[in-house]
Amino acid sequence: MNHQALWLGVGVALGASFGTATGQIGLGIAFGAALGVVIGSVVSKRTGADSHEMLSEHVLELHKLEDWQEALQRSQEHPVLLLKHSTTCPVSARAYREFMAFVGTNASDPKQTMEYRMVKVIENRPLSRHISEETEVRHESPQVLLLDQGKVIEHTSHGHITKKRLTQWAQNPFG
Repeated sequence: MNHQALWLGVGVALGASFGTATGQIGLGIAFGAALGVVIGSVVSKRTGADSHEMLSEHVLELHKLEDWQEALQRSQEHPVLLLKHSTTCPVSARAYREFMAFVGTNASDPKQTMEYRMVKVIENRPLSRHISEETEVRHESPQVLLLDQGKVIEHTSHGHITKKRLTQWAQNPFG
């Protein structure tokens, strides 16, 4: 649902009503539109935060070496998708949205057994470096690694991180 458009429409309708009642329809509509934009923005951000919280319960953040070792171990049972994310980079922010959009779709599919992990590369630089050394995949940020049987079977970075690509990996992890 597009909350901003909904509230813009409500604001314009209210503004038109007030404008008609006061004889200043143009001013009423302008005020209503501005009010609708503000309310819509607040509502959109709030519902976005809720959906982010809902999705983040599916994505475990790696903080220490033991978390990484557990992710490798879990990949013996089923694929694990790892996002290496920079919290200060706009390109990484876009990749994060693509990753989370994929998680939102994929995690709701009962046939998918994939697990999701994330490491924040600035906050956990030593762990991020360790992952690069152990997997022998040159560090980039943002970057996703698909782990299966304890090995990286796919990886990509930057603008190549898309929901479409991750969906293709999930449908055919060995192709």
